[in-house]
Amino acid sequence: MELIQELEVWYVIPAIRKELALAMHNSGLKQVEIAKRLGLTKAAINQYLSEKRGTEIKFNSKIKASITNSASRIKNGFDSVREIQYLLNISREEKIACQFHKNLDNSFKGCNACYEPPLMNIGAKG
Repeated sequence: MELIQELEVWYVIPAIRKELALAMHNSGLKQVEIAKRLGLTKAAINQYLSEKRGTEIKFNSKIKASITNSASRIKNGFDSVREIQYLLNISREEKIACQFHKNLDNSFKGCNACYEPPLMNIGAKG
């Protein structure tokens, strides 16, 4: 049984990076420049572009549009961190990791633990 945060690290973040790399590549950037902007190696970018990494999660059109917009705003590693956090928040709103978790393990079909109000408000200023 994985925690939702583990699924984000193993599946969601790589999928976001893959989609960002694809969007940047489609806008004409070379792999070396994409790697620099995302703070990754050229080898990692090559794996994302050749569909060898980050392929388990499929995003809906809302997230894909946000990824395309984010890709155009990323100019350096600092921008990358900010935009990936933004995209992670959208993926949480859309319950991407939650749905993936339910697909991995049928016992989580009725689970909503990550979205129960007391847990969602931890650390929130009130």
